[in-house]
Amino acid sequence: MFKKQLDRIKDRVTQISGRDYVPVPLSLEWLLVVLSRLYGLGVGVRLWLYEKKILRQRSLPCFVVSIGNIVAGGTGKTPMTLYTAELLKKIGKKPAVVSRGYGGTYTEDSLVVFDGCHVFSSPDESGDEPFMMAHRRLCPVVVGKDRFRAGMRVLDSLDPRPEAVVLDDGFQHMRLKRDLDILLFDFKHPLGNTRLLPAGRLRERPRSSGKRADALVFTRCPEGDGDRAQMEAVLRFYPGRPFFKTLHQPYILRWMKKDKKSPDPGSDLEALKGKSAVLFSGLAHNRAFYTAMAEHGINILYHLEFKDHHRYKTADFLTINRMAVEKKADLILTTEKDGVKIDKTVEWAVDVLVIGIRIRFEDPEKFEDFLVSRMEKS
Repeated sequence: MFKKQLDRIKDRVTQISGRDYVPVPLSLEWLLVVLSRLYGLGVGVRLWLYEKKILRQRSLPCFVVSIGNIVAGGTGKTPMTLYTAELLKKIGKKPAVVSRGYGGTYTEDSLVVFDGCHVFSSPDESGDEPFMMAHRRLCPVVVGKDRFRAGMRVLDSLDPRPEAVVLDDGFQHMRLKRDLDILLFDFKHPLGNTRLLPAGRLRERPRSSGKRADALVFTRCPEGDGDRAQMEAVLRFYPGRPFFKTLHQPYILRWMKKDKKSPDPGSDLEALKGKSAVLFSGLAHNRAFYTAMAEHGINILYHLEFKDHHRYKTADFLTINRMAVEKKADLILTTEKDGVKIDKTVEWAVDVLVIGIRIRFEDPEKFEDFLVSRMEKS
């Protein structure tokens, strides 16, 4: 009973923090605003302690690039982390990813999720995003609440020794010094409702982050220029900082076929145009998945939305299967983050497609040159 009430409160707070509002005295919104001011005070004190070197940063003996944000929720940190690691490999470096492993049940200081050859953990142990990145088999992935210790484990235990560390969601982890801090913003909703947690989604104020960010990346940008007003509102906090625009490109990562003899359609979502589908996802912003699929001409019959980092049970898969049958769907679609948690023993009623996301830079050569130049200076 208590857990259900707590879940309802969490859901209500999530709804409030995601919209604009004027708090009425003594309402829940008003209480959240009071708490956000206390939170902001704590964040400010912590940043001041690091700025004055009362709290000290530690350095890894290699190039460290952090991918982060100041708005809680999905700005595309994981696809950007993978893109950066892939780019580092392209320019001849050996990267490794270090993540906190949010939601993971691991109890050690750190956990090697993928050593470059083998995956050693489950999504429950490591957290969803690290497990997903490990399954890309792009580079070693390690999780640890203390990113310095996790980074040292990467450097000391892996062979070949990594030459660069990419921090997934590392902007607020001040304990570890970085050579490059990249800050991500969603193009359409870069600052949420402009309030700090828990009244809004801001983890810190743009003004304080402006001192530390080395570059900005705007994600989910529209084709062409689009409405730049929101972007310009962000850029004024980061004068002189280089910025880059990116698009999210969904593609078919994996096709689990009911009929093993059916032809391989490739990775292009054009193959799904006009098909009817049931969707399921457990993301910070489930609506983004729905919108992306609808924009590619898929007829969405139903979308089962789960909470972020949802742990799927057999009953969930039975519900998804039943919905696909009832709605007479051609396909079931899910995200890469959810796809790595699918029980392999499930017998699906129709084909299941796992949809991945690629980051595409408006000017990829410009970003590559920027990254190389920063590495040369470090």
